[in-house]
Amino acid sequence: MRMRPWLEEQINSCKIPGLKWVNKEKRIFQIPWMHAARHGWDVEKDAPLFRNWAIHTGKYQPGDKPDPKTWKANFRCAMNSLPDIEEVKDKSIKKGTNAFRVYKMLSASERHSKRGQSLTHQILKIIILVYISMCKTCAFKKLLFGQIS
Repeated sequence: MRMRPWLEEQINSCKIPGLKWVNKEKRIFQIPWMHAARHGWDVEKDAPLFRNWAIHTGKYQPGDKPDPKTWKANFRCAMNSLPDIEEVKDKSIKKGTNAFRVYKMLSASERHSKRGQSLTHQILKIIILVYISMCKTCAFKKLLFGQIS
């Protein structure tokens, strides 16, 4: 099972404290994200989602030595790679004992829009870089890249 349906299943199960829909109609949800260095952090209480993902992907089996730091890093990388889920950064709280991240599951049209903006941004960067490379004494080039000979 791919990550998005797996994640929806985890949210709907209501088995992981803090993992919940913020707005189910808009497909916005939050994930508990307490930093492991915080006082009172507990692998059973603060890392079950990450552990479950590691089990689901075959990276961990119950009975193995727990590695919550790696579980969380792998989960974060998997989330960041999804084209149909994006973090709602202004709603996330990344510090404190009740830290969490808020994400939105994108519809097909929102995914298309997100890809289009990304492609437009990449093309614009290429145009700017070509222009700058053509202008040997360009003040803009010096401003961006410092004194380049």
